Amino acid sequence: MNSQTAEASGIRAYGQVLRLPGARSFVAAGILARFPRATLSLGIILLVSAATGSFASAGLVVAPLVGGMAVAAPLWSSRMDRHGQARVILASLACLVLAASGLLALVLTGAPFWTWLIAAFVTGAATPDLTSAVRARWTVLAPPAQRTPALALETIADQMVFIAGPPAITAVAAAVDPAIAMLGSLALGVVGGVWLAAQRGTQPAPAPRGPRRGIVLPPVGVVPIAVACIALGGMFGAFDVSLVGWAEMSERPWLAGPAFSALAVAIAIGSVVTGARTWKLSPAARYIGFAALAAAVAVGLPFAQGSAPVLFGVILLLGLAVSPVMVSGILVASARAPEGRVTETLAYPTAAMSLGVPIGGVIAGAALDATGPAAALITIAVSLACAATVAAAGEALLRVGRRGEG
Repeated sequence: MNSQTAEASGIRAYGQVLRLPGARSFVAAGILARFPRATLSLGIILLVSAATGSFASAGLVVAPLVGGMAVAAPLWSSRMDRHGQARVILASLACLVLAASGLLALVLTGAPFWTWLIAAFVTGAATPDLTSAVRARWTVLAPPAQRTPALALETIADQMVFIAGPPAITAVAAAVDPAIAMLGSLALGVVGGVWLAAQRGTQPAPAPRGPRRGIVLPPVGVVPIAVACIALGGMFGAFDVSLVGWAEMSERPWLAGPAFSALAVAIAIGSVVTGARTWKLSPAARYIGFAALAAAVAVGLPFAQGSAPVLFGVILLLGLAVSPVMVSGILVASARAPEGRVTETLAYPTAAMSLGVPIGGVIAGAALDATGPAAALITIAVSLACAATVAAAGEALLRVGRRGEG
């Protein structure tokens, strides 16, 4: 594994990491395995809104789903570290199928609304963070010098799912049925998860003899970035709500979909560039610096809302600036993961972002209702500024703590 003669640079770095033994297989499995986490929220919105005629009700059901995902992701990942990925992935997928089927049955049979909320939380809690499982495999397979392109590749894979998944599930829901769309996404995730679990040769070795912890808490070194990722997730939630509101109020609701795709495509392109470069700045410094840069770019969104082409141009710049933030956050978590806790540690940034999405959506929604799209769009810049500020303050506290220990 570590016998690569020379580290490739540029686009060739991606070819080099994909030639590592087993890499292409678990990357492909990971793409399929991401579908439930990437599309369940939208699937439930489509399902509940079709059943009730209310998007407000759909939003209420999605909130406990996302909360369950954020709370349980580190727990599932911690079990993967302790017992091995294969066993835990298969167990979690079985729980997910049962929970999602139960939620589907409750909605379709018109059960009391409060049971939908409970079932949504259980479904979210049963959804494993298989993105962190794939990323943990790179820490085993890729030498440290190849981690940046390897983890950038995972960000690109994320964006591929977010680009392809929502349009696909929406099309199936419109052409066939929302329930079929939700089941289809679940089926893709199960296929990918089982395929990933079958690849035992690239999973991190279990660490069953570590001290048993009653409460799972993140390692201190990853806390600043994990907390900052709540604000980063808030940016995505604010973006979704703000762009939907902008499109509807400008009487062009169909523009919201292309806006989401533009951001995802720009993040994917930016991730390619991030992974292909050799950086002098540390991952933590890149996180802070590019979050601040992205906040500055996002300030232009409310000023560009009068022209769709100009707004889309700013969105593309925003995605390019945000991509190094996402890649750097994962690199920080990877570098600071204690032995035997790699998968769990890598789950914290993802879980934090999931937690931040509804928070950002609620704040942007309130701003949208109060004063219109301009105020909602500015919440995107505020979220990114908060991410940069929290990460910088947290890193400063870590340095003070290390000096105190010295």
